[in-house]
Amino acid sequence: MKAQLVELVGVILRRIEEQPGIPPSESRMRSWLVRQGYNKRDIDAAIKMVWERIISASPVTRRIPGAVRQLSNYEAQKLSREAREALARLDLYELMDPMEREMLLDRLGQFEGEVGMEDLDYLLSWILCSTRDVESQQTIFNVFEGSRTLH
Repeated sequence: MKAQLVELVGVILRRIEEQPGIPPSESRMRSWLVRQGYNKRDIDAAIKMVWERIISASPVTRRIPGAVRQLSNYEAQKLSREAREALARLDLYELMDPMEREMLLDRLGQFEGEVGMEDLDYLLSWILCSTRDVESQQTIFNVFEGSRTLH
């Protein structure tokens, strides 16, 4: 094996160890190595040698969908049909985590009478969107309103 390739493998492994909180990305690693002055052929060979081992050793980075909690009879009767459908769409696209969903349902239980789209819109703005960036907020409201286009 070429000495340059051995050095490059070491550089890749050190780079990953130096950034433990950041999951490795092949494209980021490639662009960083190019900026460091390594040639494309050596980068391809080094990544091919170590990438499968790196991915298998790293923690799972993709999110595994959890079980969807069914609404209780009280919650289902409290929500209007449109609000139940909007909540189901948000769950389908996994735009809120289980804790946010429970907080939302807990707050909905405090409203008097049937909870409609306006009430749900208010709670989404307060609970979900207060911690998200503008693009995420727009996606949430597109799904909430039933838009079929996601970007």
